[in-house]
Amino acid sequence: MRTAPTPGWRSLVGHALTAPIDQPSLWLLGTLSFILRGGLVVLLLPIIVLPTQVEVRLMLGGNLGSSGFSPAFWASVGAATIVSTGLVMVVLYALARIEVASFERLASDPDLEIETLLDTRPAADAGARVRNLFVVESLTLIALLLAAVPLAAALGQIAYNEILRPTSTAPIYDRVLGQVIGPLAFVLLALPIVDSISAAVVRRLLMGRSVGSAVSGAIGAILRSPVRFLATALVAWLALGAVVVPTYGVLTIAWQATRAAFLRTTSIADMLSAIAPVVVAVLLAGVFVSGLAVCGFVAAFRNALWTVTGPWPLGPSRAVDAERR
Repeated sequence: MRTAPTPGWRSLVGHALTAPIDQPSLWLLGTLSFILRGGLVVLLLPIIVLPTQVEVRLMLGGNLGSSGFSPAFWASVGAATIVSTGLVMVVLYALARIEVASFERLASDPDLEIETLLDTRPAADAGARVRNLFVVESLTLIALLLAAVPLAAALGQIAYNEILRPTSTAPIYDRVLGQVIGPLAFVLLALPIVDSISAAVVRRLLMGRSVGSAVSGAIGAILRSPVRFLATALVAWLALGAVVVPTYGVLTIAWQATRAAFLRTTSIADMLSAIAPVVVAVLLAGVFVSGLAVCGFVAAFRNALWTVTGPWPLGPSRAVDAERR
């Protein structure tokens, strides 16, 4: 029995890059995925004005004393944690549905199926795939939270000390950030590792495997083809950085221009009569929407990349079908 030749890794990367263009719905799903994974927060960072140390102290009010935070503060933190946990569960479920929808659209492309030899036949129980993906997404989040525990502990203690006993006249965020470089670097290192392993496991689940089989199969595939796995992870993260960093910089410049234009006005009437604030506001909105669209395209490319470049097993019957085609 002769099997069809497997295309090279570079060719598969090209297929992944053109997939969102051939199927614009993948682009939309990638944009939704980028937003739900925190990409929207990253793009809003240049626009968000952080409170000063004095404003932080005023917001805390009587919740901060010489002995630490008050019980009322911790009760508020607990309530906020419960609400945020519920929202996170909803987001994780939505991400699971997006992963399934993206995979099904890739599976609907017969040319992609033939050229990549990817067995895109859907599992019998689509609901089980969503539930399994939800479990893996939850485990991924837990792994990231565990990696962030040292950072969170350091941030809490250092921020508390800086509020009560400032170490310098620099902004509080600079002082706190300068003292958590080690834990922050650990989180930044863990993020791509955990995300890449999770992506490999997710693709196994999308092929109809159980959670246990997907985890063991993904680890085995990574050990068998470490260079392929590292190359895919590197391309995925470099592509994301190549669009997020410039978009962040352009948004920062656009926001500074917008802020300066509006600060030069003294009333609402001035804003309505002057053309400059309106122009810069429209430009800021255009930059934001364009940046979100580009980041969404890269997110769709990353999803397709992990799907088509994974070292998935090719069964004998599937190989025969590919050869006949």
